[in-house]
Amino acid sequence: MQVRSAVPGDALDVARVHVRSWQSAYLGLIAQDYLDGLNPEEWAGRYLLGRMGLRMPSTLVAVDGPTIWGLAITGLCRDSDLPNFGELLAIYVDPGCMRTGVGRLLITAARERLRHVGLVQASLWVLDGNVRARRFYERDGWTFDGTRRSGIIGGTTLDEVRYRCTLG
Repeated sequence: MQVRSAVPGDALDVARVHVRSWQSAYLGLIAQDYLDGLNPEEWAGRYLLGRMGLRMPSTLVAVDGPTIWGLAITGLCRDSDLPNFGELLAIYVDPGCMRTGVGRLLITAARERLRHVGLVQASLWVLDGNVRARRFYERDGWTFDGTRRSGIIGGTTLDEVRYRCTLG
């Protein structure tokens, strides 16, 4: 398994992993009809793969040969109260590769990507009820900073919590 930068030709495979991961990770947290209706072909156009620049999100993929098994998206923090922070915008692993080290490989590469652009701290948002993800982040050294927000996905109001870490 290797991690590399995603390229535009990866968009559909990245979207397939992203959708399968949502359908697995958010089971019972997001409305089932919403999860069932997710379409990788529609999601593929959302990614900005292969574009470069400090202000552009960067997508990494975990690959085994030609197969993409996970993705991590990093960028500058979108929260105005955390200037000079990076952000782990997303990290998703194909459900068939859970607990195999793919997530660890991706989060390590994401931290390195943020350090490479000169950042020393980062944040991320996670659904409050996503216990598995919260444990994963905590094992990696991320801590809940007390900040919460709510948003609507699939007609359901969901609470998110913010975590922070030092990248060093």
